[in-house]
Amino acid sequence: MNRSVPQESLPVAGEHPSRLPKIAVVTTAAPPSASGQARVLERLMVPARVAPPVYLTDQLQALEAEGNRFGSYHSLGPPRHQLISPAPEALRKLNNYGGLLRSAMSRTKEITSILRNESVDAIVGCTASPFDLPAAYFASRRLKVPFVAYLFDDPIFQWEPGIYRWLARFWEPIWGRGAAAIIAPNEVLANDVRGRLPAAKIYIVRNPVDPAGFSNEPTGIPQDEPERHAGRPCRLLYTGSVYSAQASAFRNLNAALNRLAGRFELDVYTSQPITALAANGLDGPYVRHHAHTPQSTALSLQRNADVLFLPLSFDSAIPEAILSSSPAKLGEYLAAGTPILVHAPAGSFATELLRNADAGLIVDTSDPDRLVAALTTISNDPKLRRRLTKNAALLAEEFHVERARDAFCSVISSLDR
Repeated sequence: MNRSVPQESLPVAGEHPSRLPKIAVVTTAAPPSASGQARVLERLMVPARVAPPVYLTDQLQALEAEGNRFGSYHSLGPPRHQLISPAPEALRKLNNYGGLLRSAMSRTKEITSILRNESVDAIVGCTASPFDLPAAYFASRRLKVPFVAYLFDDPIFQWEPGIYRWLARFWEPIWGRGAAAIIAPNEVLANDVRGRLPAAKIYIVRNPVDPAGFSNEPTGIPQDEPERHAGRPCRLLYTGSVYSAQASAFRNLNAALNRLAGRFELDVYTSQPITALAANGLDGPYVRHHAHTPQSTALSLQRNADVLFLPLSFDSAIPEAILSSSPAKLGEYLAAGTPILVHAPAGSFATELLRNADAGLIVDTSDPDRLVAALTTISNDPKLRRRLTKNAALLAEEFHVERARDAFCSVISSLDR
């Protein structure tokens, strides 16, 4: 499979329609909440571009108490993982498959009922749930409105081998053939899906960065004291969720930090508890855990760190999804004016994008010694840091929120309504 990252242009926005489109969004991560998917949706769905959207989610409890809410919110029922309970041992697998298929159809009925009086122009179904894409598609058929699949991750290979992957593979050709448009955040994922759905209309919409995320002045490690500033270790930063898709990269970094014996420390800002960090390889003396922080604070932290760490796992059970992953923080990191260290497999979107643009230091093999060398290099070479941050700033413009909004609105305006 071709994993190159061609320099395709984004869709060009046409004239804004006189009436703003009203969009229903079926998602596990409605804004405002801590997930990257929610941040992307929040930045795209703004009053100047769309009418108040209708969010439908089975994770309504995840909404943050603080934060702007734009649109209406509706709760979907939890999925049923079995048809009957209890089931005989011999029928357990069939019982689970039947229950999950029934959950998708039940969700279809819920979405249809909620949207009958909303007069939406399109239904957008998002990845992260095995039910939302098929349910949103079938609801769109019943309501006779266009369906748009928004693929934040590969809809099949985001799941480990098993029942969810089987279901996703079963549903994809159904909703894929009926989708008026498919949105992907990068070319690698778009090419993968195009290989399975050759007739699909696939568009690229980058995960956007607000203007507030762009730094006017590159910061990073002070040039006059490359390894330490006022006697402190060099500070690496990671912001966001910590989970299995990054585990081996974090383990390698932890080993490298131990070998560097206090010259570097990693600050992790995440909503997950410290036990989750330990489970994913971050339990050393040079790792500091911090609670999830508001987005404005996270941007400030990124600008004032010495190095930003971007990890993806080398031994994940979902290697295809790793290669096509587009972390929501990628654009923010590029815009921060701080050197980026990418530790991810060769051929992954993040690795090849930054390598081609010379916008980050890349370690694309699972080797703590290579990380030790990279950290030493980036801390000792001010010319390298300036070059990387300058190129990253240029690349960050591709992720500017207005460009993403133009691309998204271009997709919506192209739909036959």
